[in-house]
Amino acid sequence: MIVGNGLVASAFATLFSREPNVTVFASGVSNSREHRPEEFARERQLLVSKLAPDQLMLYFSTCSLNDPELAQSPYVKHKAELEQLLQAKAPQWAIFRLPQVVGFGANPHTLTNYLYQQISSGQRFQVWRHARRNLIDISDVVTIATHLVKKGQAQGQVSNIACPFSVPILDLVKLFETVLIKKAHYDFVEAGADYAIDTRQTELAATEAGVRFDDDYVSKLIRKYYA
Repeated sequence: MIVGNGLVASAFATLFSREPNVTVFASGVSNSREHRPEEFARERQLLVSKLAPDQLMLYFSTCSLNDPELAQSPYVKHKAELEQLLQAKAPQWAIFRLPQVVGFGANPHTLTNYLYQQISSGQRFQVWRHARRNLIDISDVVTIATHLVKKGQAQGQVSNIACPFSVPILDLVKLFETVLIKKAHYDFVEAGADYAIDTRQTELAATEAGVRFDDDYVSKLIRKYYA
């Protein structure tokens, strides 16, 4: 069963929509800058309503739980609380923490959609000088998560599904400039940080499932969805 209709839900629909004992919960708060309590309460109530004794609940959380600058934001604290709820109340669960997921989605709040919109429209924006971000293709998320589920390596586990390396925000902006053949207009802000994501499980599963994280991974990812 698929709960949701956004990028992640749509990507998993083909594989799990008719799976009788797996629930893919992908109907969460879509804006990481959200702060309204009612939006967080809505996701919590929906999640609790979908818990069932015979269901393996696949829940998508965020790698930002390890980001020192974002860990105390309302969105990240909400994700941490739902992780705890699942581990306490779900009969069967698997939590996948994701970084910045890239795909054909209309959500304007994702980092890459935001950069695309700002640069293509010529609008000025801010660049956090010291920030690095981890990007992964939604198709690779599906491949790796499915591999872990089928191998029995996901149930009862919190798994990071992320690229083995992160990239500076400025490098990402310059990549968009190249892809869009358009100059970006931005101001630097002395902010941002890098944080470690343990991707050992991801790398092993990726190798077994045929996913390659080579040096050109991010470049090919941006060209795939935005060129």
